[in-house]
Amino acid sequence: MHNMSKGGTNLWCIFGAFCALLAASCSSSPLPSRTPSPEATIVITPISSAGCGKPVPTPPGETVYGTVFLGGLIRTYLLHIPSGYQANSSEAVVLSFHGHGSNAFQQERRSGMSLLSDQQGFIAVYPQGVVGPDGQTGWATGALNRPRVNDVLFVSDLLNHLQAILCVDPHRIYATGFSNGGGMTNVLACTLAGRLAAFAPVSGAYPPYPGGCHPVRPVPLLEFHGTADPIVPYSGNARKGYPPILTWLQGWATRDGCTMGPTVFYKQVNVTGLEWTNCQGNAIVIQYRISGEGHVWPRATFNKPGGTAVSSLSASALIWSFFQQHPLSGTFR
Repeated sequence: MHNMSKGGTNLWCIFGAFCALLAASCSSSPLPSRTPSPEATIVITPISSAGCGKPVPTPPGETVYGTVFLGGLIRTYLLHIPSGYQANSSEAVVLSFHGHGSNAFQQERRSGMSLLSDQQGFIAVYPQGVVGPDGQTGWATGALNRPRVNDVLFVSDLLNHLQAILCVDPHRIYATGFSNGGGMTNVLACTLAGRLAAFAPVSGAYPPYPGGCHPVRPVPLLEFHGTADPIVPYSGNARKGYPPILTWLQGWATRDGCTMGPTVFYKQVNVTGLEWTNCQGNAIVIQYRISGEGHVWPRATFNKPGGTAVSSLSASALIWSFFQQHPLSGTFR
């Protein structure tokens, strides 16, 4: 199949993804579907990967389309296995969630995570949201008109599936996402903190999660937001239920038990880095606030904090650097 991370367009894939998205009848997927009986419960703790040593299900370095059968729905995703993947070497997984009205293909292009995957050796996964009451794709974050499906169960089952076919490091599974996908990243921080190690939403919309946010541990969190975002305003939107971004960040700092912050640790021409520290566990809350930036995946480059040599990183590279510093601690069965 075409390597879509290099700009190719695979019309069959696009047709197949949305055909499956609407639960229509399609030809078979390049990747094997799950067994017909998916997990009915959400797995909230790390599990070992049965996929270590198994033949690679798709050519490394390519992006392919796969399916998971869940609750009567065919759920879809894009998978990019890094070009240097070895079947006996456990790799990190980065889940990257698209925004409202977008799709997995656009998220791959927007984030550049597949190219970074090849450079850095992690597995990049782009889950596909279903169509909500407003006729647009999205994630069930609690916002009005968003899908009414159990997306947390979808993520849990998708991870079970990936760990059955690939060699995944259970301590290095991460989530990032844009806009509504940033909101989904926030939901996973609230609900799957026992299984996912760290979280990095970008320009996220964070409506209150139904039932509240009760992570099982303090979580490392990195967020990017533009001060001129018209879709998810930095100062919040009461009508849509979006809190001011600083209020939302402080909420996470409180849940993480951080006793210091926000303090400015980074200053560029139009970028201010804020951090909440002295948190419980290995948690930290970091935000890069970009003055004058709108509702986009950050176009700015960032000087790598720390160290004497100054290197310039994209937002995605900075996210990966943050993830590398925050694996899940502890043992698993």
